[in-house]
Amino acid sequence: MNTVPNPGLRHQAGLRTFFRVAGPLVLVVAVGFMATALVDFFTLEGFEEPTKFWMFFVGIPLLAVGAWLCQAGYAGAAARYTSGELSPVVKDSAAYLTDGEGLLGVGRTVDDGPRVAGGPFCRPCGVRNDGDARYCDGCGQSLA
Repeated sequence: MNTVPNPGLRHQAGLRTFFRVAGPLVLVVAVGFMATALVDFFTLEGFEEPTKFWMFFVGIPLLAVGAWLCQAGYAGAAARYTSGELSPVVKDSAAYLTDGEGLLGVGRTVDDGPRVAGGPFCRPCGVRNDGDARYCDGCGQSLA
């Protein structure tokens, strides 16, 4: 049984869905506000004053909020994609920089050949074990 608590939130899937829906909706509203303000500003004739330019200043913060919601909703997918793209590069780089020996278990490409155990044979199953082994690697019986 796994005793490590789940590091996520209790309703994480529902919250992620909310972020993925609310983020684009807020972005659409923000772009609508900004577009209305810009159209109002650039369609003025003569010396008229813009009446809807205040919408631009409402749209800018909404744009930031929508971007933050989208980032929160898609952060896991982006992290998995980035990891999938970077992991092979890290592995190849570690293999190249260490001449195939690897670094902390990453990028090892050198084959040292088969490892031959030099210890005793197990009487019940016949597997040869390491020299300091107390139990058989094959069947688990005591070697004493």
